[in-house]
Amino acid sequence: LKTMNSIQSTAFCLNNQPLAPQSLLHRHCRLAPPAASAISIDYDDESKHHTITIPSFLSDDESDISGTYPSLLHKIHVLPFLESEESARMLKIARAYAEASSSWDQQDSTRHVSYQTVDFAVEESVDMSQYLQDINFQERIFGLLSEEYDVDVEDLSELDFFCASYEASGDDDQTDRETMDRLDFHRDGSLLSFTVLLSQPEDFEGGGTIFDALRDAADESDQQSTVLKAPGSIQPLKAGYATLHSGKILHGGHVVTKGQRIVLVGFVDVDLRNMREGALGSAAKEWGRNDVREFWNQRRLTQQKASWNISNMRYLPKKGRSCLGKCSLPASLLESIENRSKPEIIRERRLRSEDRLLRDIMLPRAERGEKIEEELGEWREVSLEDMDGLMIGWEE
Repeated sequence: LKTMNSIQSTAFCLNNQPLAPQSLLHRHCRLAPPAASAISIDYDDESKHHTITIPSFLSDDESDISGTYPSLLHKIHVLPFLESEESARMLKIARAYAEASSSWDQQDSTRHVSYQTVDFAVEESVDMSQYLQDINFQERIFGLLSEEYDVDVEDLSELDFFCASYEASGDDDQTDRETMDRLDFHRDGSLLSFTVLLSQPEDFEGGGTIFDALRDAADESDQQSTVLKAPGSIQPLKAGYATLHSGKILHGGHVVTKGQRIVLVGFVDVDLRNMREGALGSAAKEWGRNDVREFWNQRRLTQQKASWNISNMRYLPKKGRSCLGKCSLPASLLESIENRSKPEIIRERRLRSEDRLLRDIMLPRAERGEKIEEELGEWREVSLEDMDGLMIGWEE
């Protein structure tokens, strides 16, 4: 990680209470659940590079943690990336294609099924694809990701790349358009992600990439000079700025209250040789358990049931069945279940498992194996006779 000059540090607070004095900015501080250390933001005045470090929600003495805090994945980078003429040109191309294809008039239910977005894949626009090649976009963004997260450029690959629009709901009088003004919290399918702002900040209000781990941060410095805004939203200062982060940090699109925010978003895969086996699976398992807790408690509350019931008659042997087939749970056990499904308890569990993943998933360079190149088979011409019997529904 490069050494920054002219570093300025800003202290943050949790629930409007100071987390640590300036001199103790990078020390861990155990608080009431969810436990968190201080959030910090480092700023290089020369390069205009902001580095936000999300807090720790674990203690360093927990024996099952392989990595240390903060890892490189705990850091969110916000810095100038595109020149002003490049972002302006790209914005013009994006608007022209979106208007011609009506891409920003409806939510995409095919490419992003779980979290539908208003966007178009960059590869669909010939003009944008060509312009990105002309300015060496991928080489430049991969170079940044490689530098900040210590991954070889050769180990990075594009998983998804699209141009999204966030539009304030009250600004559109055309009721047939299905736009979006925000995006719910989610995790990307990639280890690394980036967002490049194309719109000028004065063209919209609100917006930005919001991170759950930064939700309780309140900036104590000049609100106009930092990219971190309450409630945990990263808002770049100018068009052309890039935001780099791990896609596994729970994040979303903060609500746009006025105007339109247009961004380029990319999901970047990292070769498996860089990652500790089983780390992502363990985190996903814990996140899944929390989702189940949340789902069943919400269902019970929606159905306005006063208690939980054991409905396991089908699993009991026919001989000797008793009231265990369907009966109410004891009050003490019910209280325990409900406590575990409370939003703040679930959030704490998610943040702790997220923190553990960010520490554990990346292997030190000394432990990374050799990159395995995929070998392609030999190409040869195939005749219709060769394909006989291999085609389904083939007709002459």
